[in-house]
Amino acid sequence: MKSENIQSSKLFDVNEKTGFPHLDKPWLKYYDKEFLEKPLPKMTIVDYIKNQNRSNEDLPAITFFGDQVSYSELYGKINEASRVLSELGVQDGDRIMYMMPNIPETAYLMYGTSQLGAVADYIDPRPDSVDLRISAKKVFDLFHGENAKYLVALDQCYLGMIRPIENELKELGVENIVVVSASDSMNLKSKMNYLNEVRQFNGFKNMIESAKKSQKFAKMLEEATKTSKLQILRYPDLVKECQNSTFKLAEYQPGKLTVITHTSGTSSPRPKPIPLTNDNLNIYAHQTFGANMPMNLGDDVLHMLPYFAAFGLVDVVHAGLAHGNNLIQIPEFTPANLGKMLLKYKPQTIIGPPTWFLNLINDPVLKDADLSFLTMVTYGGDAMDESDEVKINKFLHDHTCKTILTKGHGMSETCGCGSFSTGEYADFDSIGIPMPHVVYGVVDPDTKEPLKFEDDKDELEGEFIISSGTVTPGVLDDNVIVPHYTYDGMDFIRTKDIGIMNKDGVMKFLSRSDRSFTRYDGFKVKPYEIEEVIKSDPLVKYCVVSPYYVDDKFGYMPLAHIVLEDDVEMSVDEQTAYIETLVENLFIKNAAVSTRQIPSKFKIRNSLPVTPNGKVDYNALGAEELTGEEIGIELEETNISVGGITVIPPVKAKEKVLRK
Repeated sequence: MKSENIQSSKLFDVNEKTGFPHLDKPWLKYYDKEFLEKPLPKMTIVDYIKNQNRSNEDLPAITFFGDQVSYSELYGKINEASRVLSELGVQDGDRIMYMMPNIPETAYLMYGTSQLGAVADYIDPRPDSVDLRISAKKVFDLFHGENAKYLVALDQCYLGMIRPIENELKELGVENIVVVSASDSMNLKSKMNYLNEVRQFNGFKNMIESAKKSQKFAKMLEEATKTSKLQILRYPDLVKECQNSTFKLAEYQPGKLTVITHTSGTSSPRPKPIPLTNDNLNIYAHQTFGANMPMNLGDDVLHMLPYFAAFGLVDVVHAGLAHGNNLIQIPEFTPANLGKMLLKYKPQTIIGPPTWFLNLINDPVLKDADLSFLTMVTYGGDAMDESDEVKINKFLHDHTCKTILTKGHGMSETCGCGSFSTGEYADFDSIGIPMPHVVYGVVDPDTKEPLKFEDDKDELEGEFIISSGTVTPGVLDDNVIVPHYTYDGMDFIRTKDIGIMNKDGVMKFLSRSDRSFTRYDGFKVKPYEIEEVIKSDPLVKYCVVSPYYVDDKFGYMPLAHIVLEDDVEMSVDEQTAYIETLVENLFIKNAAVSTRQIPSKFKIRNSLPVTPNGKVDYNALGAEELTGEEIGIELEETNISVGGITVIPPVKAKEKVLRK
């Protein structure tokens, strides 16, 4: 008998206590019973947004550098996108790959694609390597591997990462590329607002450079349009041409795929795709109304999390629009400017990784700032030390903010947030309780057998498993991407996250069973992947990657500990030159890895610490302090770009930079 995913509140009714949390669901006592008994939405994501905002059509839905788009205007823009895509030949079930940052057109096209029954496949629009040819190859591999038929990209992404693969795309049958510019949604006022923001945040010189860069891209795009072997179509031109066109509205089908997001880390040469259905997105948004989340009608949301990540597309965009929020679009972002953005936009909601909020504590622009406008400050994507959470909450309190940090646990595979911590279950070291329509269980990490509460046991420690209507089907083109497992007739995924659940269902996160961790910017680092890359070098005997804390980034970066083969001896200068060559050959020129997987420090050592039973002592490595003997790798990057690489010799040996 096929296992059933959690799609109905009937599955929440439990009479007898079994001791198994996934059957007893003790956390439900915190939720309103009337809400739990409400039927789950069965409609498309567009219909769900419209249904939730029937009386809110005059409220702003999207703001882009001061220019506001109301909900009624948003629906019109979505229809424009559907007309354009339909005229291009997009049909029910087709996949469109998008390389787009947070600009209004990204939302229009996502929902416009869904209206046709097609699938919006979002990939990271940032270059994945300092070598754009490598980035272009990865785009082609994703496009071909995920069976996309159409490609829509920001002009910069097209010029840097699509133009080099036009011949290969043409061979696949691609006839045209739709190009969108960030300025397409800007009138004169919003363009001036944009330049003024660049000046305020980054200085007058950068404002001039930004204006010059925009002119340069416009000229390059014009030239590329004339010489390309494909037809390069400007999105605003298509909107004008298709204003009298019609399109066929796709009907709701249970379990129908509507978007594909991607994980930020990867266990293969390509990021892992996460296929999501209309039901996944709608059930997630629906349950936020019963989860005591302070998301209120008309709230302004600072939207910086990207569309290619479920955390951004589902938790911020779809859930935000479902609540009648106004999404303030931030296409390019550095954490150092967060304080300035808060003071400029005064949003009620901000959602992001822990490092964003740690940056605020020492931000001079916020020294005497009043942050009382904030009502929801939520972090996710990584754990935070209790001491840091205390510091941030004190900072918020001292700046007249009436809320504290809220947080949870989740995965791309669960549409982002799976648990939420607020109110009476908001302990400093907790990740809260499962969301209203999410079921957590605890299994033995080794046997994968479910654990139960005994009379003398108030806590369970093990690996979390999750079942919910928000969980991805996990299958794309008959390929199993996310395995599902059956427990007591219910459909679960295993998280690889080790944690503790108490008898009330309140949970704590302890560690990842695969040693993975999150960089300061939210990128997932899987040490074994990097270790395998480095160990492919014939001079490397052992390699272990561990996280180390970077003070000025308020987060972690990877450190590679290397033991060379027995007969290899190198001076300090030779070690530095060797690491420079290793990075060049194994990472920069390697299309199978991301530039963001490059360790920011390398340490060549004689041996690795071991446990009494002879295994590598990972805890001892993680506890080691930096000594100055490490070789540094600095990578220039923002949320949408990757720049040059600098190799820095050990501090104890010399201070000068070898290469930039």
